[in-house]
Amino acid sequence: MFRDKRFLLAIPALAVLSLGTGCGGGNQQVTAAELVQKADQACREEQSKFREIQATPPANASDAADQTKALIQVVEDASSTIDDLEPPDALRTPLDGYLSARSGAIDEMKKGQDAADNQDSRAYGAAQAAVLKSAPQRRKLADSIGFKVCSSNANAV
Repeated sequence: MFRDKRFLLAIPALAVLSLGTGCGGGNQQVTAAELVQKADQACREEQSKFREIQATPPANASDAADQTKALIQVVEDASSTIDDLEPPDALRTPLDGYLSARSGAIDEMKKGQDAADNQDSRAYGAAQAAVLKSAPQRRKLADSIGFKVCSSNANAV
């Protein structure tokens, strides 16, 4: 089912998900500048880990599923770090929207992992396409907060 290498090589697109596991439950009060600095650092680390994970393209569907699972964990970790930041009131709504968009991308990545587990290249490709399609919205939301790194790399969420 995974004969077309384009699907396997598109895994970085799944990463296009600077993402979130929850919205609004932050516990570290930060200024707007601190929010940008700390979130961008989390996204910088996310992108670095994505490059490491994706250094070797998956050879088969099982490898694709494993790689996607590792990417999902990285995105969830970054999203959790960002969600733990309590922004000024003026940035709460934009941050919630951004984290929600990341969460949606994570959901699509999980669909892609399931598809790879089931050797369903069509569903795998559809999940990747959904992540890619939502990338501009995540970028727009990140920009509205002032993030420079988050959602700026097509190889990470």
